Formats: sequence, C-alpha cells, structure tokens
Amino acid sequence: MHPQLRAWAQLVRVPNTLTSCADVLAGFVLAVGIGWRFESVGPSLLVISLASICLYWAGMVLNDVHDIEEDKAQRRNGPLVRGLIAVSTARNAGWGLLFAGIVLSMVSTYLLPGTIEAPAYWLVGGNAVILAVFIVAYDSSLKATAVGPLLMGLCRGFNMLLGVSLGACLNVSGESSLTLPVTDYLDWPSICLATVGHVFFVTGITLAARREEVLNQSSFRLGMSWGVSILGVASIAACSVWSTDRALRLDPNVWFPLFVALLAMPWLRRAIVSIRSPGIGTLVPAIKQAILSILFLDATIAFQFGGLLPGVLICGLAIPTFALSRIFRVT
Repeated sequence: MHPQLRAWAQLVRVPNTLTSCADVLAGFVLAVGIGWRFESVGPSLLVISLASICLYWAGMVLNDVHDIEEDKAQRRNGPLVRGLIAVSTARNAGWGLLFAGIVLSMVSTYLLPGTIEAPAYWLVGGNAVILAVFIVAYDSSLKATAVGPLLMGLCRGFNMLLGVSLGACLNVSGESSLTLPVTDYLDWPSICLATVGHVFFVTGITLAARREEVLNQSSFRLGMSWGVSILGVASIAACSVWSTDRALRLDPNVWFPLFVALLAMPWLRRAIVSIRSPGIGTLVPAIKQAILSILFLDATIAFQFGGLLPGVLICGLAIPTFALSRIFRVT
C-alpha cells in the first residue's frame, strides 16, 4: 500500500469505519421493522452509510488535529506526529468530511421510494447537524473535561438516530413501493433503549481509554468505566421488552437478552482481565474487542426487529472489519 494512503487510513481509524455503518443500518431497521425491501431502499441506505462514514472520519481526523501537541509530547506514532500528513491538510479534510456527511445525509432521503413529505427531508439533515455539533464539541477542549466521554457516547447514539430518522421518513410518506405497509408510528421504547445503550456502551469505552497510554492503570477507574459499558449492554438487551412491534424474532424477555449477553462475553472477558491486571497490554485488547462488539450488537438488534437479511448484512461487515484490524491500529 502507498505510504500516503496508509497514513490516511490510519488517521481515520479505517478498521472502525464499518461500525458506524452498522449503527445506521440498525437504526433504520428499528424505525421500519420488517416493512421494507432491500432493493427499494438500498440506494438510500448506501448513501446514508457513506454520510455516517464521512462524519466518523471527520471526528477521527479532527480529534488528532486537536491532540497534535499532546501526541508530540507523548511521542505517539500517529501520521500527524510523524509528519506524513500536514496538520493544515488534515484540518481541511476533517471539516470537508463533516460538511460532506451532512449533505449526503440529506441526499439519502431523495433516494427513498415513494413520495416523502417535505419536512421529512430536514429530519435526517437536522440529525446529521446535531451529530456534527457533538463531533466538533468532543474534538475541542471539552474532550479533557468530565463531559468528554459522554459527548463521544452521544456521537454514537446520534449516529444510530441518523438511521432511525431515515426510517422515519418512510413512516411519514404519502405512498410507498414497499412490499409490506410501513407503520405510521415509531417503536419509541425500543429506539430509546437501543440508543441509550449505545451511548452508555461507548461512554464506558471512552472512559476506559482515556488514560490508555498510562502504564499503571487504576483497577477502580477501569471497573467504573467498564461498568458504564455494562449498563449500555443491559439497555440494549432490554430494548425489545416494551416493544410495540409484534413481529419480533426472539423472546424479548429471555432469548434476546441472553443472545446479547453471549455476544458481549468476549469483550467482557477481556474487560475483566484489564481490571485484574491493569496495564496497556490488557487494556488495548479490551478496547479493541469492545469496538468490534458494536457490530454484533447492531446485528442482533437488526435481526430482532427486521429479520434475517439485515442481521446477516450487518454481521457480514465483521469480515472486512477484522481483516483491516490486523493491518491498522483500531485505537
């Protein structure tokens, strides 16, 4: 791979990219349930996924731009520190990606089947703007404050809501070419619990990773951080308990929570190891596993509310994600 291309891939944390797509797809399925056909909404889902990628990459780039002096002081091995990419170039790229993400999110609504009411176009764009605001807020002096980890969690939550808002456009459409009628309401209990679950899960990851470079980690701090992530998993596991959707695939009280718990076990095992033997050697694998677990949590949500196709589709994103994680750093 060309050194410059490799530097950009590392700057945007390319292995994590598809986790942002997984959030959007899971959010869309939460909004529309089983009432959609992939060939009808595929172009729109592709564009909203590209919008999510642009916003995610923007966050990664602007994060390193903001941290450049600290990274130099700690001699971190990043593309900006090594001078492979100019800071000014990265800054311009970050803001450009942020703008592109907002524009693409609005374009995605025009590709939906049927006739969409005008206010719906602004629903997705407005959500993208809010997400962009949280991204910029995190990649600022607020990052080092107590609210920093929560801002990162909110970025992940509003990324999922980006997909929900696109699905909501179908719910307010005057007509639709879908094979099954889309309900005229949103499953708010499930949407709220799934979104809050993502917020807490990523907030906990961010808290745990906050002092990743410190060799002597605090077991108590790591325990509290991973505890927040556990609350997120619990919220996701409970997201279908009060669902208004009668077409759920798994028992919301037993099998779905059990399935979510089993998928979280690989990360939880590494998290426990990082608490018992704190240090960068145990923390980094736990963080990496936590990020990759987002894919499977999203796939489970998509399967529960939308069936086998969206679940398998999101699960399939794990293949390139794992492959890229062997080549590029995840954190």
